[in-house]
Amino acid sequence: MRWLARKERPILINELEIQIWERDFTLPVKYDCYQGEEVTPEQIKALDRFKKRRKMIEKSKAKVEAYCREKVLEDDENEKKDNVFSYVKPEYLFVKREEDPRVIMMCKYRYDLEHGLAVVFSSNGSIVVGSQDMIL
Repeated sequence: MRWLARKERPILINELEIQIWERDFTLPVKYDCYQGEEVTPEQIKALDRFKKRRKMIEKSKAKVEAYCREKVLEDDENEKKDNVFSYVKPEYLFVKREEDPRVIMMCKYRYDLEHGLAVVFSSNGSIVVGSQDMIL
């Protein structure tokens, strides 16, 4: 992220080019704001921290695979069980409006098309995987 010299305001990012689990993606970025509210500097900083933490993003793959393991093993039609992208597809990033904002990777999930999958990245390095309902 670049900072403007005079005002030192962070630049709002609406789309992020990022590598997730060894694949390149261009993901839209959505911010948790009510209509008429502005994105907070903390939300922008959280996204900046997230994009710099490549190891944490790679680490999330094992957590996603563990969360999905039972459904994947039960699926006789999925011939690419060892390929996480055969059942999970990152769709967009969502930045919560909190004192210490979390960045959530919202994904399409083959085994729960209605609720999808959320991978939640906290600033302390913790990663939680679950239904998008836990965030929205």
